[in-house]
Amino acid sequence: MNMLTRTVALSALALGACSSSHQLPANYAPTQAAISAADAVGAQNEPRAALHLKMARDQVVQAQSLANRGKDREASIMLDRARTDAEMALMVSREVQARSQAQEAKREVEGLSTRGN
Repeated sequence: MNMLTRTVALSALALGACSSSHQLPANYAPTQAAISAADAVGAQNEPRAALHLKMARDQVVQAQSLANRGKDREASIMLDRARTDAEMALMVSREVQARSQAQEAKREVEGLSTRGN
């Protein structure tokens, strides 16, 4: 192997090693699904839910950074935290919607009872 070929081969190898990124942990997809579900129910419109949704998104970014540095266990734990926050955003949104529907139903029942008297 001549010197030029060896230099090109070593450069390509070094470039490949520098540009490679670690694969995200297996719990990345469920975390993204939980974030999407929270988005779908309008979590960004309820302040408490929006806070949890933001924390989930921030934690996904942190997990990606950890995974890129080869810290797979820490990345997986961060993704678990992100999924939990996304699920909390979803639950808070559903709670707010359920309370609103219950109040509306109560008003309807009260309206019917005042007409019946």
